[in-house]
Amino acid sequence: MRFKPLFLLAAAIIPAVVSSCSKTQSSQHDDALCEVAAPIDSLFESLFSPNEPGAIVGICIDGKPAYVKGFGLARLDTGAPYTDSTSTNICSATKSFTTTAVMKLVEQGKLSLDQSIDEFFPNFNAPVFSHITIRHILSHTTGLPDKRPRNPDQWANYIKRHDSTFGISDDYMLYGREPEMIKYFESVDRLETEPGTQYRYQDPPFMLLSTVIEKASGMPFEKYMTDSIFAPAGLTETRFFEPDSIIPNEAHGYGPADGLSEEDQFVSSDGKWEEYDYGEAAFFPTRADRGIYTTARDYFKWLQAIYSGKIINFDSISERYDWQVSTKLPNIGYGLGVFLQSKPDYPYKAFHMSYNGGFSIYQCYFPDQNIFMFVFSNRPDWDRLEIGKNIDKIFRQAEWI
Repeated sequence: MRFKPLFLLAAAIIPAVVSSCSKTQSSQHDDALCEVAAPIDSLFESLFSPNEPGAIVGICIDGKPAYVKGFGLARLDTGAPYTDSTSTNICSATKSFTTTAVMKLVEQGKLSLDQSIDEFFPNFNAPVFSHITIRHILSHTTGLPDKRPRNPDQWANYIKRHDSTFGISDDYMLYGREPEMIKYFESVDRLETEPGTQYRYQDPPFMLLSTVIEKASGMPFEKYMTDSIFAPAGLTETRFFEPDSIIPNEAHGYGPADGLSEEDQFVSSDGKWEEYDYGEAAFFPTRADRGIYTTARDYFKWLQAIYSGKIINFDSISERYDWQVSTKLPNIGYGLGVFLQSKPDYPYKAFHMSYNGGFSIYQCYFPDQNIFMFVFSNRPDWDRLEIGKNIDKIFRQAEWI
């Protein structure tokens, strides 16, 4: 598809979290805003009870925040509610930031999407890496196997072939950073499928992009992201997770308690929820794929910046939403760092849904209708695909899509 400039009007900082049906004064959707707000309220009130882990929900239309509301609690230990200032791990939505960084370097002539990755990783000796491109990574079509060790036998074989700072596999999956997580690529000598031909969602290939960005930019990954991506968008509450850092207004991730909690693991007073966060769940320390924490008010700034062409140009934005490969789901494909839906008598849709420990997210974007919606949650026990369908129904009933 060809992207058209959408988010052209800068919006003011959004107010405290409320369910809003006020006029945005620039949208053909104004008349139906109250009609949408009420069923959105009802949908998420049915999911997230006031005294349980919850979510922040936001809608941006025609470049301005139109709806933002918190549901449930960000912290069970303190009773802190979800607000627009709550910092939440956004799981694989992190990939949209990484993809944007890659596209910016492409615009600057420092990368090409069809550039093979072998030149960035001389320690990957197998010739198969000369056939894998950056585009294949962004579209999850590398064909690479995921051979990270996940049981004692696999771990014993792994440490025979690779130096490791970890003594047991549980530590590896909980605390490993990108260098450890991608080390198994050093011994990969064959692919499962030909690059570019089949979709398979994987995190380790995406982790390679932090090194690609460092080498192409000549800067440490986080510095490049901060200086060239976060700062131009005006983001002040967006950061990568660091194990020893303190994140202001941080939400904790939770999962339904199974009665097998570790001795020092937080369990809610009613025994229904246990903390499922860093130290209990994998993936938090890796940055390019799942590592960003942000707030709703910062994410609105991000949407306004990215879709106004402030970070990358409109051709680059459009290319992100070009269909690269079909998935096994009907009418669902994948672009560059984002799922796509194209079906008869239905608007073209980009979306993402994922989880990371106790955190989970859903977001959708209708380019032709100028609508973006996101749900950032600190519990994983809700059906993101089904909720996406319900959101679409609400939008259709309001004749937004």
